[in-house]
Amino acid sequence: MARDDFYASPFGVAYSAYMDRPRLSRLIAWAVWGGDIRPYYDSMNAVAEVGEGGTIVDCPCGAGPALRALRHDAEVRYVAADLSRSMIRRAEKRAQTRGLANVEFVEANATDIPLASGSADLFLSFWGLHCFEDPAAAVAEAARVLKPGGRLVGSCFVRGSDTLRQRLLVRPGSGDFGQVGTQPEIEALLAGAGLELSSMERSGPMLFFDAHGSSAG
Repeated sequence: MARDDFYASPFGVAYSAYMDRPRLSRLIAWAVWGGDIRPYYDSMNAVAEVGEGGTIVDCPCGAGPALRALRHDAEVRYVAADLSRSMIRRAEKRAQTRGLANVEFVEANATDIPLASGSADLFLSFWGLHCFEDPAAAVAEAARVLKPGGRLVGSCFVRGSDTLRQRLLVRPGSGDFGQVGTQPEIEALLAGAGLELSSMERSGPMLFFDAHGSSAG
């Protein structure tokens, strides 16, 4: 099944709906994955910390759950990119519902984002790395897009969980999973792209990370 068809499926509709509802998402995360998803929603606060004139890239943006953190009067450039046309349409609808006029929607691969190098202050990489066939290329592309000292905030699923159930659920090539890495592998990808970890937290198979690029030009 093509990736866009996957997210156009009933699963994609349900996923989009509950990810925009933190309380419901928290219950599902505990019940299905055995982890706490609250760090994901907390990390969206990074959006409000970008100063006037700054640029935010949200890739993959999904159905736009991170748009909840964007103020209506924020004088920033917000670029929401996703390879799935279904998700882009849902994100556009969410932006319209919230009255957000300063959002640019781009259908693009996470390994080929149509922005100049060194143009973004903040890069949001939520729930994408475990879906990609080449997560290293996606991390490298995020690092390319970021300004010197720019910030990468993200989350993904990882292998190597403690329970058999989690190991059976999180398998490369199963469902929407691509090349699912382990926590050490994700750390290595970030370091290999020249990004330095500020924090990393794991809950069940869910990994939350905050990193920044070198401040040198």
